[in-house]
Amino acid sequence: MSGALREIRQLGQAAAAADDAALARLVALLDRVPRRGEADRVLDPVRPRLRALGLLRPLGLPRLLFLPLDGAIQPAARWTRGAAAVPRSALVVLAEMVGAALGEEAAAIATACAALSTADAGQVAVLGGRLWTRAADALPEAPPPGWERTGLAPADYPAIAALCRPVWRAGPAIWAALAAAEIGPPEELAEAALRAVAPAGLAPLSAVLATLLKRAAAPGAVARIAAGLDPTARPVAVQALEAMLAQPPPDFAALDPHAAAEQAAATARRLADLESSALLAGERQGQVQAWRRAADEACRAGFLAAAERQLVAPALRLATAPVVTDADVMAIEAGARGLRALQTAGRRLGGAAAYDRALRDLTGSLLTLAAEARNPAGLRPVDLARSIEILVGPDAAAALLGPQPSAGTP
Repeated sequence: MSGALREIRQLGQAAAAADDAALARLVALLDRVPRRGEADRVLDPVRPRLRALGLLRPLGLPRLLFLPLDGAIQPAARWTRGAAAVPRSALVVLAEMVGAALGEEAAAIATACAALSTADAGQVAVLGGRLWTRAADALPEAPPPGWERTGLAPADYPAIAALCRPVWRAGPAIWAALAAAEIGPPEELAEAALRAVAPAGLAPLSAVLATLLKRAAAPGAVARIAAGLDPTARPVAVQALEAMLAQPPPDFAALDPHAAAEQAAATARRLADLESSALLAGERQGQVQAWRRAADEACRAGFLAAAERQLVAPALRLATAPVVTDADVMAIEAGARGLRALQTAGRRLGGAAAYDRALRDLTGSLLTLAAEARNPAGLRPVDLARSIEILVGPDAAAALLGPQPSAGTP
């Protein structure tokens, strides 16, 4: 292994182990690198986590170009010729080729992108409308200059180009559906996006469906629309849903409690939609239920990990601290609010009894810490009372503030 590849692998491992703040800093650093190339591989292990964190990414022409294919981008090592996907290693070369072919127009679009992020949906629609159709027309029949940098064979190019062209031509309709994905997307927008690409064949339809399912709050409904376009599209729709269910649930333990709560709520909505999908009837519902169990277990593990980070460990530090400030107490309370949000959302995935047990154990630990604190200017029972009230209600907080608090009473 070369030194550069070794460093990339080490950075990837560090990214996987980093906390949210450190990961955000690493992503921001990489986003400032003009020509990332192999550095993109650093983020491959954490891409699902990046989506869960909702980090704003600078737009840039390459990212704008491939937004309509976002769900169909694969690591080069997993890509096979003829797949309804684009290998990540080809993105930079294709973007450079489009930029060179469009000349001043590409430069103007890139300049307009500089101050934007992927959250600027309206501007993405405007700039994408200028870029996507022109990019489809600009793709040459033969591999563009620099193709060897992709690590792919020249014979791989035609299949990739044949996938990109129709998806880019349908880019405005696809983006309209993606921009509304958190509310469905609405049936008319999903149907318009899928119909725009369906005449080009099953591979482009599959790529667009994967892109929509990646963000859709109602993936089953979107897949049903795809299946209804043509009898041959039904297997593609079912396969897309099965591929989505084959992915692991969000890594709740790697997220802060508020981000984890948002992911848990979104996951519960998606599961409810999948449970009502006619495309996943019979034995396929077993896949949905297995995914629900996996999401429930991952969310409960995330709750326990967050409770340790956000509440137990800080409270332990304060119990022995000579002085406890208002800021210290407010930080504990913020942790309790995050945990409250997470367990409320997590119950929608299942495991209510497990959350009840965890909350009793957590409250008992806090009561014990409050009872054992001895420093006059240090931790006092009242400092933890609000956190306990946030977590489990006023009765437990009142027990803590009583004349003789019992350390074992939740």
